[in-house]
Amino acid sequence: MVKRPNQVAPRAPLTPEQIEMAHYGGSPEHKIERWWGGLPEAYVDADGVARRPGKALTTICPLITAAERDKATIWVRKALKAGQVRFYEGDKDFPKRLWYRAEGQIWAGFLVNSGNGQYKGWPIDEEERGEIFG
Repeated sequence: MVKRPNQVAPRAPLTPEQIEMAHYGGSPEHKIERWWGGLPEAYVDADGVARRPGKALTTICPLITAAERDKATIWVRKALKAGQVRFYEGDKDFPKRLWYRAEGQIWAGFLVNSGNGQYKGWPIDEEERGEIFG
């Protein structure tokens, strides 16, 4: 059994420079349409369930345009500034997870590059937000 990393004690807020560096980069794993990063890697079965190769299920992120990427980058920065984050053991400068509520939807962000603060993300519901962030 793989041991999951523990959440660590709260850290000092990120600096304004770190927040400005952070951005939403997206991920083909959560896209079903061509997006600014290229071709998608997820697909929807005939039964309407989203899947990706080698994975049973996945959550689809509907953000596919460069304008939506820029809007999500603003959300990432606002979440970091507001402290809507969760650090785990082994996290470096940026927290592994963040969340933000925008346009009536809760979005989860997951750090994919700790060197430059790049996040991918997808929509979640309130129950999932509570499970991840308390």
